[in-house]
Amino acid sequence: MANLYRVAIHYENDNGYIEYDANDKKIKVELANEGKRHEIEEYLGQKHTIHVPQNTLRDFNDVTVVPADNVDNLKLVLTRMWERIGVFVDWSRPCNVM
Repeated sequence: MANLYRVAIHYENDNGYIEYDANDKKIKVELANEGKRHEIEEYLGQKHTIHVPQNTLRDFNDVTVVPADNVDNLKLVLTRMWERIGVFVDWSRPCNVM
């Protein structure tokens, strides 16, 4: 049985989603804008070193993550996606895909 995590995204007027299969450690991007979809796939296919808080908001460490390793890594990298490549993650929008 699939263990899927999905989150809605949009770029300009184009709505789509990112799906993570925890069993296979695969990330799938659905977006009609092919160029931006490839840019998202490239972004999510890289290692990222991110300055994240540890015990307090004044205690930061650099953490290197691979988005496909687990859902927490993916979520962390998605928090930086708007700033890096201009794709917005719609955290509060339901993503019901059949």
